[in-house]
Amino acid sequence: MAKEYSIIFAFVLMGSVVFATEAYAEDNFDILIETGAVWQSRNDVQIPSNSGTRLEVDEFNDGPFYYYRIESYYRVNQKHALRLVYAPFEIEVTGRPGKAVVFDGQAFSDSEDLTIRYKFNSYRLSYIYGFWDFGDDQLNLGFTGKVRDAKTTFSQSNISESYDNVGFVPLLYFEYQKTLNSNWNLNFNVDLAAAAQGRAVDAALKARYKFREKSSLGVGVRSLEGGADNEKVFAFSWFNYALLELKLSF
Repeated sequence: MAKEYSIIFAFVLMGSVVFATEAYAEDNFDILIETGAVWQSRNDVQIPSNSGTRLEVDEFNDGPFYYYRIESYYRVNQKHALRLVYAPFEIEVTGRPGKAVVFDGQAFSDSEDLTIRYKFNSYRLSYIYGFWDFGDDQLNLGFTGKVRDAKTTFSQSNISESYDNVGFVPLLYFEYQKTLNSNWNLNFNVDLAAAAQGRAVDAALKARYKFREKSSLGVGVRSLEGGADNEKVFAFSWFNYALLELKLSF
């Protein structure tokens, strides 16, 4: 928890520094705070992929679960921007597996409840190029560097086994925003990548209402899907979100 608070503090501090040093620039910095409910549509795990037991974690409990994430945007000028994303995510489910389970070499019984803790934290830095100058209507393309901090833990009685998966993933970024009137706009954005070993897609569609000059509220949906299939791990998941967003501009 201390780590999460320190990251939130870093985002707030960065916003304060940018606002102080770039006070002459109007609306060059945004903070987006997003929260809501998330459901598991798929969460399959098998570790190792050639000898472990494939288990459908979503069958234990498909949600809803609580989540939050924080994004910040800094517009360097009318064409170039930077984006930071802190997206922590962790759930815990408990259920009877219905079959003996082998996870990362550890055997678990089918006669007792099995607790699974699933963590998938995401830290991202994006460079964004604005084709339409970051105005009310926008078409933006860019590149995202993502650090994945994932961990899956199986626990039963006095037995526990964890598998960590930390790595870097390059993604493409796309964003389109359409102004509907003086108060409403629609925003679609996605980070995505695909390869023979796996894929990653994080897409959101939001309707935003400007209730103050530099503040807006958004509602929408988000879908996070992807995974990997290699010698070490088979893991594919699909999470769907109902979201509420607060956007502040400086």
